[in-house]
Amino acid sequence: SVKKQLKKAFPYVMLLTAWAVIFAAVLLGERIPKELSLALFTVGGILMGFGAVGIALSRIHLSPERQKEYERSETDERNIAIREKAAMSSWYWTLYLLWAAFFVIQIFVGGLWAVAVSVLVVLHCVFYMINIHRWNKKM
Repeated sequence: SVKKQLKKAFPYVMLLTAWAVIFAAVLLGERIPKELSLALFTVGGILMGFGAVGIALSRIHLSPERQKEYERSETDERNIAIREKAAMSSWYWTLYLLWAAFFVIQIFVGGLWAVAVSVLVVLHCVFYMINIHRWNKKM
């Protein structure tokens, strides 16, 4: 099907796009602001990472027995509970890290960066509330 072919091609498209963005950043060099150059390299690196991982994962083929075992472990209640605990713990740790970044930026930098980190802290909490609501409806 077309959807399956697009799913297979997408990591390769991401990888090619990454190289194009990085190549453009190199070619433009000093002619663009440093911040834009950094943004292009960052986007290129992110796309390259996702593309390479997508290609690597598409190369992994499991035997039918291993595939069934994997599917069974995905729906196992114990594994689900472990993933939920890990997600909750990760949420708290990233919140603490965002607060630490907020205070460091507030003390040493201030300005627009403080506003940006404040927005990230709020969005972090909003995403948590949205996911609680979403999962509450699913259960």
